[in-house]
Amino acid sequence: MLKKPFAAATWLMDEKGPTERFFGAHAEGYAKSQSHAHGRDLGTLVDALRPKPVELALDVATGTGFTAVALAPHVSHVTGIDVTAEMLDRARRLAHNEGVLNVTFELGNAQATKFADRTYDIVTTRRAAHHFQDVPKFLREAYRVLRPKGRLGLVDMSPPEGTEVFCNQIERLRDGSHAEAFTPNAWKSMVAKAGFRTRFSEVIGEHVTFERWLYPVELGGEVEAAVRAAWRSAGQETRRQLNADYSNDVKSWKKSRIVLVAVKTS
Repeated sequence: MLKKPFAAATWLMDEKGPTERFFGAHAEGYAKSQSHAHGRDLGTLVDALRPKPVELALDVATGTGFTAVALAPHVSHVTGIDVTAEMLDRARRLAHNEGVLNVTFELGNAQATKFADRTYDIVTTRRAAHHFQDVPKFLREAYRVLRPKGRLGLVDMSPPEGTEVFCNQIERLRDGSHAEAFTPNAWKSMVAKAGFRTRFSEVIGEHVTFERWLYPVELGGEVEAAVRAAWRSAGQETRRQLNADYSNDVKSWKKSRIVLVAVKTS
């Protein structure tokens, strides 16, 4: 049973709100997450971006800096922004421990950054956008700070078509700061409306046990009971699409993430 507190995400728009305080309190646990540090989606994202040594990158909702530090060896400089100071402290420690010198971390808001128009060649956000209160606004901001032909790279949980209502339901039961996870088609539509052309997209599936998915919430409480009740009411088609291992109760299912890279069209 997993009992150590852990932050599943690091980024909300509410400055100094309860979510920021929670993630600040559990920054150390997030910094130790092997999934965030070494998940297959990270390498896929960096490769798909095709970064160049002369380029500047901005990592939005950088958390403890895994994406920024992974991208740094491939570009001239990376700036990582997040609303949680404690997360940024761990990001700086990670960069120091890895000997990465061309990355800086600072407080910043995804929907209204301080950066000038056409500053960056690459903007990334990884495993965070489901906490953004206004994703189209974030996409417009990314478009603004990107140079012509700049690339947007994102990774986020992305439920299959027809399961999004249920997936968002159980995510909110587990984590009240969850806003919305979008299907792959919805992501492509929003990205296009923001002025980008999708160059690469891949959905990566990962089979997760109930206990692993529930973390950091402990087993045996009201949250577990509510999520299990939701699974009992889920339709057979939802269970099939999520490849759920379900007999008397849910044991595991497939969680999907989209890796998407899009190019600013002008």
